[in-house]
Amino acid sequence: NGRGGFALESIIKTLHRLDNPQDSLPVIHIAGTNGKGSVSSAIASILGHAGYRVGLNSSPHLQSLNERVAIDGLPIDMEAIGEFAYDIRAAAAKDLQELSFHEAITALSFLAFREMGTEWMVIEVGLGGRLDASNVISRPAATAIVTIDFDHQQILGDTLGQIAAEKAGIIKAGSPLITGDLPREAENVITRLASGVRHYRYRTDYGVSLKEAGVGNEFVYWGKDFPATPMSRFDFTSPLPGIHQGHNLSVAATLGLVVGMSEADVVGGLQGVYWPARLESLVVGNTKLLMDCAHNPAGIKAFVHYLERQQEKGIDLTFGVLDTKNWQEMIGILKPYVGHWRLILPESERALDLEHVRREIGVSGTDVRISTYGANYEGLIKDILDGSSDGVRYITGSMYMIGKLRNMLGLPHKPLWQRNAI
Repeated sequence: NGRGGFALESIIKTLHRLDNPQDSLPVIHIAGTNGKGSVSSAIASILGHAGYRVGLNSSPHLQSLNERVAIDGLPIDMEAIGEFAYDIRAAAAKDLQELSFHEAITALSFLAFREMGTEWMVIEVGLGGRLDASNVISRPAATAIVTIDFDHQQILGDTLGQIAAEKAGIIKAGSPLITGDLPREAENVITRLASGVRHYRYRTDYGVSLKEAGVGNEFVYWGKDFPATPMSRFDFTSPLPGIHQGHNLSVAATLGLVVGMSEADVVGGLQGVYWPARLESLVVGNTKLLMDCAHNPAGIKAFVHYLERQQEKGIDLTFGVLDTKNWQEMIGILKPYVGHWRLILPESERALDLEHVRREIGVSGTDVRISTYGANYEGLIKDILDGSSDGVRYITGSMYMIGKLRNMLGLPHKPLWQRNAI
């Protein structure tokens, strides 16, 4: 996978031809196993609340490609994507460079944000950090590593320390670093690699707690030693369900304070953020749905934690997963909570064969039901929306599967955040 030190050569040459749009305006660069999307949309919302025009590059997309390039909370239109793609291709051709899809869409984001007049860029790492196409930013305003857990071991390494070292590749001299709640082994590696960088650590330099034990989405944030304030402390309400979002939003709050946003803009931005398919409750017809693209074991654990707090057991669950994921562990975590499995193939050539899923669930002689749909999304939707029960229908697993369902259900794009007119 291009570990010769030249892994980023193609995109670097191409961006150079375009006069380095990635360094044309202040940028926040975010890595992490889980949570980086929530953090990215939340810091974009904070900057938008402060009146800035913000571009957000995230991946993967749920419903359509242009979601990866959002300005002021909405995807740019496909015509603009086409025009910028032409410019990227032309620039790459001059140096006879072949860009991968991820390199091309990353370069396209930098170009679009510069040409469309954004004042801040928020860039989410695609995979890892060190060799990720996004790691071409010379001097970010701040970087963040949200979480470190096992995912993509075949590329990033088998230990948390190795995975941490890959993610630490985004750390830059002169740019402050914010790290979330990391396993000890990972935090030690990152602290060592971040020596000489202003490093804000979860629990040491900032933190978050539930305002009232066990109650809802109200949190108390604290943080210290920011450029403008020695000490910060405020309450906020998370619009994103799940206690783990308190942690993610505290990382975003710290990023906001580190780059000089006011407490009022931080709080306003956190409370105005939307991130689809993260424990998202929807009503279609009169059926209640809950969608959560938990596509690795750490995500599934957060999903199950939510079920525990709702005291939900024996749920009706639509599930589909890619064979590149640690699906055995995911199914093992879910099994005690599911009464009816609805198995569907994600729309990807890497979709895991449903026979494997059935075998792994392996319930015989219990009252657990398994319905298998193959790629028949129409049949699945008809069954979910049949109104035969007033309970919630849960949907979790691959983003490819959830994205296809959202498209077929005609779910609209809501803005991820709003910009305050100043």
